[in-house]
Amino acid sequence: MAGGAVPLDHSFTKGERLLKRVEFLAVTEGGKKLHTRSFIVFVRPNKLGLSRIGITVTKKVGSSVVRNRIKRVVREFFRLNKALIETGIDIVVIAKKEAVGKGLRDISLELGRALIPASKTPSHDMAHDMAGNMEEMRG
Repeated sequence: MAGGAVPLDHSFTKGERLLKRVEFLAVTEGGKKLHTRSFIVFVRPNKLGLSRIGITVTKKVGSSVVRNRIKRVVREFFRLNKALIETGIDIVVIAKKEAVGKGLRDISLELGRALIPASKTPSHDMAHDMAGNMEEMRG
Protein backbone atom coordinates (compact mmCIF):
# COMPACT_ATOMS: atom_id res chain seq x y z
CA MET A 1 0.00 0.00 0.00
CA ALA A 2 1.14 3.53 -0.71
CA GLY A 3 2.51 5.65 2.09
CA GLY A 4 3.15 2.70 4.41
CA ALA A 5 -0.52 2.43 5.37
CA VAL A 6 -1.50 -0.78 7.12
CA PRO A 7 -4.43 -2.55 5.45
CA LEU A 8 -7.48 -2.91 7.66
CA ASP A 9 -8.67 -6.42 8.42
CA HIS A 10 -12.35 -6.44 7.52
CA SER A 11 -12.75 -10.20 7.76
CA PHE A 12 -15.15 -11.90 10.13
CA THR A 13 -13.76 -15.27 11.15
CA LYS A 14 -15.40 -18.09 13.06
CA GLY A 15 -13.08 -17.34 15.99
CA GLU A 16 -14.69 -13.89 16.31
CA ARG A 17 -18.16 -15.36 16.86
CA LEU A 18 -19.86 -16.59 19.99
CA LEU A 19 -21.44 -19.83 18.88
CA LYS A 20 -22.28 -21.90 21.95
CA ARG A 21 -25.09 -21.35 24.41
CA VAL A 22 -22.62 -21.53 27.32
CA GLU A 23 -20.64 -18.62 25.83
CA PHE A 24 -23.79 -16.52 25.45
CA LEU A 25 -24.87 -17.32 29.02
CA ALA A 26 -21.44 -16.46 30.44
CA VAL A 27 -21.60 -13.00 28.85
CA THR A 28 -25.24 -12.26 29.69
CA GLU A 29 -24.92 -13.44 33.29
CA GLY A 30 -21.48 -12.05 34.09
CA GLY A 31 -21.17 -9.07 31.78
CA LYS A 32 -21.94 -5.38 31.88
CA LYS A 33 -25.39 -4.53 30.48
CA LEU A 34 -25.83 -1.56 28.15
CA HIS A 35 -29.12 -0.30 26.72
CA THR A 36 -29.75 1.45 23.42
CA ARG A 37 -33.05 2.23 21.78
CA SER A 38 -32.99 -0.91 19.62
CA PHE A 39 -30.62 -3.27 21.45
CA ILE A 40 -29.53 -4.65 24.77
CA VAL A 41 -25.76 -5.15 24.71
CA PHE A 42 -23.79 -7.27 27.17
CA VAL A 43 -20.01 -6.89 27.35
CA ARG A 44 -17.60 -9.11 29.26
CA PRO A 45 -13.78 -9.31 29.16
CA ASN A 46 -12.21 -12.46 27.76
CA LYS A 47 -8.59 -13.60 27.81
CA LEU A 48 -8.31 -14.34 24.10
CA GLY A 49 -6.77 -11.09 22.84
CA LEU A 50 -9.60 -10.62 20.34
CA SER A 51 -13.19 -9.50 20.56
CA ARG A 52 -16.06 -11.85 19.76
CA ILE A 53 -19.71 -11.13 19.08
CA GLY A 54 -22.93 -13.10 19.42
CA ILE A 55 -26.30 -11.86 18.18
CA THR A 56 -29.75 -12.85 19.37
CA VAL A 57 -32.98 -11.90 17.63
CA THR A 58 -36.10 -13.63 18.96
CA LYS A 59 -39.27 -14.47 17.05
CA LYS A 60 -41.01 -11.62 18.90
CA VAL A 61 -39.02 -9.21 16.73
CA GLY A 62 -40.36 -10.47 13.40
CA SER A 63 -40.27 -13.07 10.67
CA SER A 64 -37.12 -15.02 9.81
CA VAL A 65 -36.40 -12.59 6.97
CA VAL A 66 -36.52 -9.63 9.40
CA ARG A 67 -34.48 -11.43 12.07
CA ASN A 68 -31.78 -12.50 9.60
CA ARG A 69 -31.52 -8.98 8.16
CA ILE A 70 -30.93 -7.52 11.64
CA LYS A 71 -28.25 -10.15 12.33
CA ARG A 72 -26.54 -9.44 8.99
CA VAL A 73 -26.44 -5.71 9.64
CA VAL A 74 -25.10 -6.13 13.20
CA ARG A 75 -22.40 -8.52 11.91
CA GLU A 76 -21.48 -5.98 9.23
CA PHE A 77 -21.19 -3.25 11.88
CA PHE A 78 -18.83 -5.47 13.88
CA ARG A 79 -16.80 -6.47 10.82
CA LEU A 80 -16.27 -2.86 9.73
CA ASN A 81 -15.64 -1.44 13.22
CA LYS A 82 -13.80 -4.19 15.09
CA ALA A 83 -10.53 -2.22 14.91
CA LEU A 84 -12.23 0.53 16.95
CA ILE A 85 -13.87 -1.79 19.48
CA GLU A 86 -11.87 -2.68 22.58
CA THR A 87 -9.97 -5.94 22.10
CA GLY A 88 -10.37 -8.86 24.45
CA ILE A 89 -14.13 -8.59 25.06
CA ASP A 90 -17.10 -10.80 24.34
CA ILE A 91 -20.21 -8.98 23.15
CA VAL A 92 -23.78 -10.25 23.05
CA VAL A 93 -26.26 -8.09 21.16
CA ILE A 94 -29.97 -8.74 21.75
CA ALA A 95 -32.27 -7.00 19.29
CA LYS A 96 -35.51 -5.32 20.37
CA LYS A 97 -38.52 -4.73 18.11
CA GLU A 98 -37.24 -1.19 17.53
CA ALA A 99 -34.37 -2.59 15.43
CA VAL A 100 -36.78 -3.61 12.65
CA GLY A 101 -36.25 -1.60 9.47
CA LYS A 102 -33.02 0.07 10.58
CA GLY A 103 -30.13 0.12 8.16
CA LEU A 104 -26.40 -0.08 8.67
CA ARG A 105 -26.01 3.64 9.28
CA ASP A 106 -28.60 3.77 12.10
CA ILE A 107 -27.39 0.57 13.72
CA SER A 108 -23.76 1.69 13.44
CA LEU A 109 -24.53 4.98 15.19
CA GLU A 110 -26.44 3.22 17.95
CA LEU A 111 -24.01 0.36 18.59
CA GLY A 112 -21.02 2.63 18.02
CA ARG A 113 -22.08 4.85 20.91
CA ALA A 114 -22.28 1.77 23.15
CA LEU A 115 -19.17 -0.12 22.02
CA ILE A 116 -16.62 2.31 20.59
CA PRO A 117 -14.78 4.46 23.14
CA ALA A 118 -15.25 8.21 22.58
CA SER A 119 -11.50 8.62 22.04
CA LYS A 120 -11.67 6.40 18.93
CA THR A 121 -14.75 7.84 17.24
CA PRO A 122 -14.28 10.70 14.79
CA SER A 123 -16.03 13.85 15.93
CA HIS A 124 -18.96 15.19 13.93
CA ASP A 125 -16.86 18.25 13.01
CA MET A 126 -14.00 16.07 11.78
CA ALA A 127 -16.37 13.97 9.65
CA HIS A 128 -17.94 17.18 8.29
CA ASP A 129 -14.48 18.62 7.49
CA MET A 130 -13.46 15.41 5.71
CA ALA A 131 -16.63 15.51 3.59
CA GLY A 132 -15.92 19.15 2.73
CA ASN A 133 -12.36 18.32 1.71
CA MET A 134 -13.62 15.55 -0.57
CA GLU A 135 -15.98 18.03 -2.28
CA GLU A 136 -13.10 20.50 -2.80
CA MET A 137 -10.95 17.77 -4.35
CA ARG A 138 -13.70 16.89 -6.82
CA GLY A 139 -13.63 20.50 -7.94
